[in-house]
Amino acid sequence: MKSKSLIVFSIPILVIFGILMGSIFIVQQTQQTLVLEFGKLIRVIKEPGLFMKIPFLQNVRSYDNRILDFDLPAIPATLADQKRLLVDTFARYKIVDPALFYRTVQNEEGAEQRLRILNQSIALSVLGQVKLTDVLSPKRSEIAKSIRDQMNAAAKAFGIEVVDLQLRGTDLPIENSEAIFNRMISERKQEAQEFRSRGDEMAQEIKSTADKERTIILAEATKKSETIRGQGDAYVTQTAAATYGQDIKFYDFYRSMNAYKSALNHETTTFILSPKDDFFKYLNR
Repeated sequence: MKSKSLIVFSIPILVIFGILMGSIFIVQQTQQTLVLEFGKLIRVIKEPGLFMKIPFLQNVRSYDNRILDFDLPAIPATLADQKRLLVDTFARYKIVDPALFYRTVQNEEGAEQRLRILNQSIALSVLGQVKLTDVLSPKRSEIAKSIRDQMNAAAKAFGIEVVDLQLRGTDLPIENSEAIFNRMISERKQEAQEFRSRGDEMAQEIKSTADKERTIILAEATKKSETIRGQGDAYVTQTAAATYGQDIKFYDFYRSMNAYKSALNHETTTFILSPKDDFFKYLNR
């Protein structure tokens, strides 16, 4: 009799406990939660804590409020210079409007499906306006930023913010790799030949200008030196004439003494002259 009474007494307690547990739910620090009543949105909770709901009538759906990583599939793209690439990207996104997110994409799988579609169309559009050299240069980050900004603008309709997008890999299709490499080598050789031709042309111009300036400088220097030499010779002649004119006999004697000194020494060749020759006129006196 007591056991039956205990069972009868326990059933209401269990029902009350079940109702109480069904009406309480917890929102974690990393969550944002929607309270739904027969699929209709009743309340949005973004703060962590303990909350109440109507059991059996209402249910909750929680979404992560952290930044989520998402690997996007590689897509073949044709660039502005008609080169083809396989572009591998990854994105990071965040659910900023859980109510709009629920109404449009329902869950993360639906959101990632929409992001794949957006990435494919936007990435193809952006990459179709750039060249291969841009993708392989520091402009790569600007290209990724342009794709991210356009995806973010479109993803706002789903309550999503695209926080980051990076071009993780840009590979050439296997069937086109060799042809593209050969074309790149040919273009680089052509550019190198153009640079060499321009360099040779500039070198010839510089050399020609230098030769012309050298000729002008030498001509001016020669002219100036001849002028100075002529002025010096004129001054020497004038000075000598003035000096010699003061005592012609002494000058004649002085020149004869120098001639004797140069001719009559042990290193000169022997020669025979008449003692009465005019050369010895000062020796005969």
